[in-house]
Amino acid sequence: MKLFDSNACFGMDMVNHECVNHENFIVMEKVDIAKTAGELVAEMDRVGIEKAVVWHRAQYDHDATVGNKKLIDGIRGYEERLSPSWVILPDITDSEYSPNIFFDEMKKNRVKTLRAYPEQDRYILCDVTMGEQLGMLSELKIPLYLSPMFGFEMIYNVLREFPNLTVIMSNIGWWPSARLVWPLLRRYPNFYFETGDFSQLRGIEEVSNKFGSERILYGSNFPTNAMAGSIYTLMQAKISDEDRENIAHRNIERLLSEVKL
Repeated sequence: MKLFDSNACFGMDMVNHECVNHENFIVMEKVDIAKTAGELVAEMDRVGIEKAVVWHRAQYDHDATVGNKKLIDGIRGYEERLSPSWVILPDITDSEYSPNIFFDEMKKNRVKTLRAYPEQDRYILCDVTMGEQLGMLSELKIPLYLSPMFGFEMIYNVLREFPNLTVIMSNIGWWPSARLVWPLLRRYPNFYFETGDFSQLRGIEEVSNKFGSERILYGSNFPTNAMAGSIYTLMQAKISDEDRENIAHRNIERLLSEVKL
């Protein structure tokens, strides 16, 4: 079966990595990382992953602009395997992120997905701060990765203001999350989540039955998780082969193909 990892990371990390980082409960451990894109691809080959949407650790730990450049430089030679995912910042303070500049740069660098880290980068993800940018993301169907690490309220709030925004929830956390995630699946047709941390018992089956397998994206969330863990969960899920193919690669391929850059 073809596997397209919707969320993996490479680049130098801290000595200890946040393995659990939700709801004010943090566990730091030393984990195996991929320092380079080549090391990441080698790990993908080891477990049977064909392609991946990737980001660079410097985009979070250092600076979005520097990290975005490191990502593009880092995947050179692996463009057929790795789809780069940039971080976006408010253009009111960082003019290079204004739509008339930033989206052209995305197209030039074959970037089809974005990420936002408002807590880390110290801004509020909302209409007041980024109205034009978020409106354009909705119009161009550019998926935006968001993490509920600091709470689900931010995701609820931005979708309330931009209900057509395509959001992929990543780093979903280990705790049971149905009461937090299912309302978003019910209300917003362009809301998805990747499976890297998704550990709800028979959760893939329940979401597939209730909302359709089209809303789930296979993802490893590497290196927070071992790359093969979520593969096992997907392969053992009691779902149809059609649903498994959707989750494994078709859904992320469809989202990338719908981007209007």
